[in-house]
Amino acid sequence: MNKISKALLLTVTGALLVGTLKQEQAILAAALLSILLAHLARIWLRKSLGRALEELYYLVTFGTIGFLTESWGTQNGHWTYHHLPSGQYVPLWVPIAWSIAAVLLDKTDDHLREFLAGMKSPFHPPLRIGMMYLMGILLPLAGESICIALGVWEYHWPFKVLGVPILALLLISYTHLVFSMIRSGGRRLFAGMENRSQ
Repeated sequence: MNKISKALLLTVTGALLVGTLKQEQAILAAALLSILLAHLARIWLRKSLGRALEELYYLVTFGTIGFLTESWGTQNGHWTYHHLPSGQYVPLWVPIAWSIAAVLLDKTDDHLREFLAGMKSPFHPPLRIGMMYLMGILLPLAGESICIALGVWEYHWPFKVLGVPILALLLISYTHLVFSMIRSGGRRLFAGMENRSQ
């Protein structure tokens, strides 16, 4: 469970960074973008340019979905970001943060898959999905509750746990579970394309 602890530590560190730089959205966006670029460079150096481009595709996809989701939520009054200039609903750094969250949850999913494969349980697929859903609730709860406590944003939905609505946690977890399934399916798709080109 070392990788899960690492993901939790990175989530808390990221939330503290967001809370500290909440009024400097361009600097915060640049800092988060540098983390993503380092992630891509690591993949390129350790694996291949093709894998780095595949990862870039996912990061852009997840960031775009994040931006659209945040735009819908803020413009419909479901949550509000503080410290934004008039007329801006979504901070510059938010789509990048969605991409980073997808990477962290994907790494957690990889670890859970390895852990469950060692158990050889007949309930492997449902157990993996359940554990992934749980991690998709716990990691966002840790990060979002810190950001909310530091005054970055607030939700306007009822039934909150540490400032985060239960409905939001369920939706965030479901979204990241879908991201993980997209990524897994995409890996098979890209692997098939590589095999055909050889």
